[in-house]
Amino acid sequence: MLTTNIEIRKNKKFTTAVVGCFLRLPLTSHNLAFSSLLARLQMNTSLAYPTIATQQQKLAQLYDLQFDVLPQLFGKEIILTYYANFVEPAEILNPDYTYDEIIETLSQIIKSPSYDQNLLAYAKRQLEEDYNELMEQPANYAIDRFFKLWYRDHPDYAENFMGPIQEIKDAGLDEMNNFVSSLRDVPMAVLGMARDNNQLTKLVNQYFRGAGIIKQFEVDDLTIPAENNPLEKTEEQDNAQAQLLMGFGFKQKITYQGQIAGLLLSQYLAGDQSSKLFNQIREELGAAYDVEANSFANNNLFLINAGLDPAKIEDAKRIVFNEMQRIADGEIDEALFKKSKKSLERNTKIGLDGQNWQLGQALRSVLFPEYTNFDRAAAIKRATSHQLVDFVKNLFFNESYILK
Repeated sequence: MLTTNIEIRKNKKFTTAVVGCFLRLPLTSHNLAFSSLLARLQMNTSLAYPTIATQQQKLAQLYDLQFDVLPQLFGKEIILTYYANFVEPAEILNPDYTYDEIIETLSQIIKSPSYDQNLLAYAKRQLEEDYNELMEQPANYAIDRFFKLWYRDHPDYAENFMGPIQEIKDAGLDEMNNFVSSLRDVPMAVLGMARDNNQLTKLVNQYFRGAGIIKQFEVDDLTIPAENNPLEKTEEQDNAQAQLLMGFGFKQKITYQGQIAGLLLSQYLAGDQSSKLFNQIREELGAAYDVEANSFANNNLFLINAGLDPAKIEDAKRIVFNEMQRIADGEIDEALFKKSKKSLERNTKIGLDGQNWQLGQALRSVLFPEYTNFDRAAAIKRATSHQLVDFVKNLFFNESYILK
């Protein structure tokens, strides 16, 4: 018997079920642009429901089934994600509302996209409007520019919103048809959670047949190495608030325990008002409107960004460098570190109690087979301040981008 990438877990507590269909394809600027465009097209219409009104009406008939399509970035890979959340049929006294009806509808929308020149043009306008709205915000513009500079020698990895907007605007029917055809051969996984998980598994096997469902979905390594190629760039837009982004690359790929250290460093530096950078840049320097720190393990990138008074940028950079050096030297505020651990433990417990979190963890388990045996909660508990020091020692400063 063939092994399929299908796993529907038992839903023991939620009144709603959840199903996710995931297609894995290489990250290129072209694939990201067309994944974004296809996602918008499929959110609008399909072969079975050829108008926006008819598709929305069908979803509404299924007790307002929540359906979303979006490309997610995992290092060198795109995961084109189809997500459905719906009321468990056992909660509804309606014999016509069944798992069979729900899964058949989802398969029709997911497997049979339909579009013409007018629908394609409409989807392109929707994405262009979204893009323009995003880029009007200086913080979004700065993030976009930061990644384009970070990956200036690897433009396929440089897009982080929806792909090159010009390629989306120029997309034609033939190109979209070719892209859709190419998806028939990519690895696919269908994951979910339902009260009658056995019945739902049978239905998914019935409706989601194809080459992709038996192809290897897991990947050995999707991380993008960080190249040591320092750059400092400043751009002017005459904004009242400046954006400062400072990127640190990882010298070596980190373990899952190391990823926990990265999350703790984010919390330690910019988790709340008591965190190091928030306290120094905003409270002491009086310079920042906002301070964030994020660890992007799949990109080998630790990113610190702040919105602040343009006159205080150099002072803020000095504070960041000094604090990172203090941590590397072993100067850890143990009370703040313990508080950071508690915050991460609390956030993890909240996440574990949510359906979307659990589906996300299921996706990571099929994408990274070794992740199945990783106990995130236990890893947080055993994390030490020495691991924080080791994490920072593994970093090198690689980019400063300033938007004024």
